[in-house]
Amino acid sequence: MRSNTIAMKLALFAVLLGVASTTTAQQSQLYDNTTYKAIYFKTACDLIAKTPDLLLLDVRSPGEYADTSRFIASRIGRLKGAVNISIDSVKIHYNDLLPYKNKPILVYCSHSMRSRRVSKFLADSGFTQVYSLNGGMTEISREPNAAFPCRSSLYTTNVPYRLMGPEDAANFIKNRSNVIIDVRPPAQFNGTDTIEANNIGRITNAVNVPAEGFDPASPGLEKYKDKPILVYDLYTDRAMTAAAKLKAAGFKDVAVLFDGFDTFLLSFSSSSATRRQFVTAAPAWSPTGVREAIDLINQSAIVADVRPIEEFGNKATPTYHNLGHLKNAVNFPTAAKLEEYLKDKPKNTPVLVYAGFSAANRQINGGPDPAPLCKKLAAEGFTNIHLLYDGLYSVVWASANVDGQQDAKSILVDHEGLY
Repeated sequence: MRSNTIAMKLALFAVLLGVASTTTAQQSQLYDNTTYKAIYFKTACDLIAKTPDLLLLDVRSPGEYADTSRFIASRIGRLKGAVNISIDSVKIHYNDLLPYKNKPILVYCSHSMRSRRVSKFLADSGFTQVYSLNGGMTEISREPNAAFPCRSSLYTTNVPYRLMGPEDAANFIKNRSNVIIDVRPPAQFNGTDTIEANNIGRITNAVNVPAEGFDPASPGLEKYKDKPILVYDLYTDRAMTAAAKLKAAGFKDVAVLFDGFDTFLLSFSSSSATRRQFVTAAPAWSPTGVREAIDLINQSAIVADVRPIEEFGNKATPTYHNLGHLKNAVNFPTAAKLEEYLKDKPKNTPVLVYAGFSAANRQINGGPDPAPLCKKLAAEGFTNIHLLYDGLYSVVWASANVDGQQDAKSILVDHEGLY
């Protein structure tokens, strides 16, 4: 395994799926707004402000709550005033919660899978005003400050650096006097990694200081001690580790690009000014996020599902590979079949390619890696190849958790009952 980053992503994925071994553990979103109310942070801000007897219930582990988790990427702050009762101890503390049986409770976690499970348990137990926070602390950390005016009064953290979402990071990068440090291995920074999905470009003007052997006292970094610094990795954990080292060494203003360069990239369309201005060394194919995928499908792009036919038909083992499929998708279980299908199509035909999971999660869950195929199609002269970088699961998740992407549900087919 190539880094702690992948291990962290996989550990989080297991938590999100409730260990992901049965369909039952994957059904949390089915009960949104039936047994409990699922709300976005903007609504939560209003609820908290107007409800003085509200219980804020953080169901993450004590380490996540206190920003001391052994997984550094789980140290993403908490909401002020929240009570921490981890998901595995809710039943033990059931009597402590009984005074709130007819009072409002807002439940949250890191990604809102655990909060949904706890919310359903409470609602099924007769609690009458239960709310679950869509996207949890992850979405709070991703969104720009302007989107959540109550963040400053509600958010708190014990980490010494700031977490910066994609839009705020884009504004930071605009100031050319600010410093951008890319802590990925040189192969990823230069686009020569043996895993093609890792070769997705870099932030313009970024300085490559690999996480391995990262030393804030090096002459190359000391000169930036008084400058605002943004540190990023492909994902998050190595950037957080580097940022903590910088702060401990006396660097004054250090931020981490939350959720990594992949999330930054996918937050903007492939034709956006942000990508044109702030991303360089991009591949000839386009890493694509959920918002752009929705638009491509609505604009009649060819939708190429490259999973095995069993997954496309929801008949795979393990069952958590059965995610349904995207609207208008055609299954191409081999690269040759897709190439044959495209051979008479104009080279500028928009094509959206996808598998089930992101590159990180494929390390444990298996499944095809579509990035080499996208590279091959681009080399054959196709100029409009898009890869749904975080896979089909990202569409399922966004449809229930990302404010502004609720319409992702409109491009999902045969997924109900799976998540």
